Amino acid sequence: MGMDVPPSPPMPAAPTTPPEISLCLELGQAFQAFGIPAHRFEDALARIAARLGLEGQFFALPTAFFASLGRSGHHWTFIQRSPSGEVNLAKLSDLQETTDALLEGRLSTAEARVQVRNILAAPDRWGPLLTIACFGLGSAPAAVFFGGGWREMAITALLGSLVGLTAVLLGRTAGSARLVYPVAGTLVGFLAPAAAHSCSHVSPHVLTVAGLIVLLPGLRLVVSMNELATGNLVAGTARLVDTAMTFLSLGFGVALGQRLAAPMLDRALQGVPLPLPGWTLLPTLLLAAMAFVVIFKARFKDLPWIFAACVLAFYGTRQGAVLLGPQFGVGLGAFVLGLGSNLYTRLQHRPSVVTLLPGLMVLVPGGLGFRGLEFIIQKQLVVGLDTAFQALFVAIALLTGLLLAHAAVQPRTAL
Repeated sequence: MGMDVPPSPPMPAAPTTPPEISLCLELGQAFQAFGIPAHRFEDALARIAARLGLEGQFFALPTAFFASLGRSGHHWTFIQRSPSGEVNLAKLSDLQETTDALLEGRLSTAEARVQVRNILAAPDRWGPLLTIACFGLGSAPAAVFFGGGWREMAITALLGSLVGLTAVLLGRTAGSARLVYPVAGTLVGFLAPAAAHSCSHVSPHVLTVAGLIVLLPGLRLVVSMNELATGNLVAGTARLVDTAMTFLSLGFGVALGQRLAAPMLDRALQGVPLPLPGWTLLPTLLLAAMAFVVIFKARFKDLPWIFAACVLAFYGTRQGAVLLGPQFGVGLGAFVLGLGSNLYTRLQHRPSVVTLLPGLMVLVPGGLGFRGLEFIIQKQLVVGLDTAFQALFVAIALLTGLLLAHAAVQPRTAL
């Protein structure tokens, strides 16, 4: 006869995560998906946790965050990993409105969770074909800003569209997305000297930097410096290393492309651009603003504000260069842009990055940094290091201007 086996004790039920904690975690993942800087990420989640009656501690990194949440002595600790997301200003604005409504008590926890999920699941505002075209339209004005003429604008528009096509095709999967920078750098590094070899009065350097301007990580450089300045050393260092790797990937691609175009390089370097007259700057800035609306997936109604930010950044920098010199002039341009962006946030209750990011594309020090890397690859170490140091100095001046603007006019929104 078999022995009777006593029944095993019932397994304890798995503890369910309270909805308030789930909302904080979902918001944290959404913030990371749109690249919110660490200090704003932690501050916004701390305010949300307090509003929901939770005790919360947060530690943000570019691709993950730690959260300790709970109440009445019972805390849960979470590690959430999420890939670094793309820029999507329209979804970021929607997320800002949801966050503010939650903090003001106009949304319940359940309603906020539904809205956050709907925002993340919504399709992109602009299609791939228009995005590819706007990569070209956004690159062409950079040729003018770097001293090029109409020839550089036309060729850069083609190069930028090719870069956009590369980004769209390779950006569909995580594995191939890592190839966007070296592949785009190789294409532009080869085609820029080839175009300058075939056309007179065309500078291959202007074509190269302007053709890749949309991919240059100038914003990431500024965000990383901002995180370091605000004491978020781990996040700032990680983002700074990521920025350096992007520069290296682009530089490797450009060096390979120029190597393939070596027979054409000597003649191509003889091209001297013919700058456009001054009256073309405002239409060029408008063209850039229209392209940035699509590239950064903003709302079309933001176009006037984005255009105003580009004008403030460009002419603020130009006037600053006259008064203080080119390096400090960028700081003045950043200060004016930061003031305008913070005032926009107060008036429209929208994230300041909606106007700040397009304006930074006009101020971006990435062009200087990339030129320094190009000199180093060509074994012109002294010139390359000097140019790279200038880019770092420009980034610090830019960051100082933004910090002063934030101290002068503080935004009242969460993000």
